Amino acid sequence: MSRAAKVATGIAAAAVIAGLVVLAYPAFAALAGLEHPAPSAATATRRTTMPAPTPTPTPSKDNGSGDCPAEAWINFSTHGDAPLIPALVKADALTDRGARPGARGEVITDAQGIYSYVVAPNDNLSSIEQRLCIQYQSVALFDHVLSDAIQPGAQLILRPDPTIPWIHPYLPFDAVPGTNTVDYNSTIYEMGAAVRTHDLDTARALWARSLSGHVSPAAQAAATRALDDGDWPVLEQLFP
Repeated sequence: MSRAAKVATGIAAAAVIAGLVVLAYPAFAALAGLEHPAPSAATATRRTTMPAPTPTPTPSKDNGSGDCPAEAWINFSTHGDAPLIPALVKADALTDRGARPGARGEVITDAQGIYSYVVAPNDNLSSIEQRLCIQYQSVALFDHVLSDAIQPGAQLILRPDPTIPWIHPYLPFDAVPGTNTVDYNSTIYEMGAAVRTHDLDTARALWARSLSGHVSPAAQAAATRALDDGDWPVLEQLFP
């Protein structure tokens, strides 16, 4: 199958990312990001009322995969000023074709099937795509991965909950052309690190300092409620 060009950092990265989504406001030049921090082990569950997903045995397949017969991807849709809603498309294609060089991590499942993937040392997004049959560009965008940099222990959510709004890591919801996004962009990644370590005090402080009021109304309500309640499964999707 053809592979998209590697996503570069800086303005080139923002241009590729903007091309993957339909924004509710005009796109403008985004600044270079920071290295995606390594997360702690996250409780992988779509809603707090559902049982936590459990690791499944990893089949061994070290001699290559060939092309997937079909690929899933994470789609982002919006209507007017509504928030971006992520949803897995062609979900039946998402399957574990076996561990291989560059994709030896742990696959996490829930009641609906594969939920996420925990990155192992020396993994790369292209090999993860071949193993799980899901377009890595959409996974990188949803999970706030800069360039192709992924770190061991990072949990990549592959099946987003479509009831939870997505927060754009590069562009504030209220941004206009010429807006300085440095503080917003860096705080998104700090927020992700705080959520992955379940540091609620830091997450609340970061939210109040730089993010509250700069995301869509739906995301504002969801994040405020989750921070008040300490709802980690929701926070882990809002700030992966």
